[in-house]
Amino acid sequence: MLKANLYFDQIDFYKYLPQTDCKECGLDSCKELLKRLKTGGIKPEVCPHISKNMAYAFSTALNADRIIPEIELMQLPVPAESGLIEFNMPDKNSSLLISGNSELSQLALSGILTTTIKPFYVLFVDTNGDTMDMAVIFKTFTAERIKDTILDNNMSERLDHKEMIIPGFAKSLNREIERLTGWNVNVGPICCGELPLYFGEDWVAP
Repeated sequence: MLKANLYFDQIDFYKYLPQTDCKECGLDSCKELLKRLKTGGIKPEVCPHISKNMAYAFSTALNADRIIPEIELMQLPVPAESGLIEFNMPDKNSSLLISGNSELSQLALSGILTTTIKPFYVLFVDTNGDTMDMAVIFKTFTAERIKDTILDNNMSERLDHKEMIIPGFAKSLNREIERLTGWNVNVGPICCGELPLYFGEDWVAP
């Protein structure tokens, strides 16, 4: 089976380390620590500057390729339902993630979100089933479609804030989305497996 590329190699672990090279973990540098973390020879807890929650976030991201089930590479888009899905009973202060309605994207994102009790709203925009990398290229993930999905799901009434997080692949659409929706846009990671590190201290274990 040919596996879909979920971009695990794009997770930027290093930027979430203290980068002090303090050697308190017994290693010469944070880069050496990261190398050992990736091989499984050491745990994040050995760094005294990494909190309990952040250590869990590191462990989750390091094992994202095991947490997210293997997904077969499809030659054609496989659309899933578009619209709103709630994770962990979100409230008016919860984070809002934006993604596309590719079945592959939904499986991967749902898999990583099961590793935390942090509440989320996730809006799956209709991208004709294109994965995020293809949706940006084929222009099926657009500011217009995001605006319509936000309105259709009454997100302004569900939330006390106007902040959304878009996938890293859609970084170039940042300003256009803000202009058209009136919402503030934060650019998340390319790989959903990096989300535990992106949210850091808030990525609380179940």
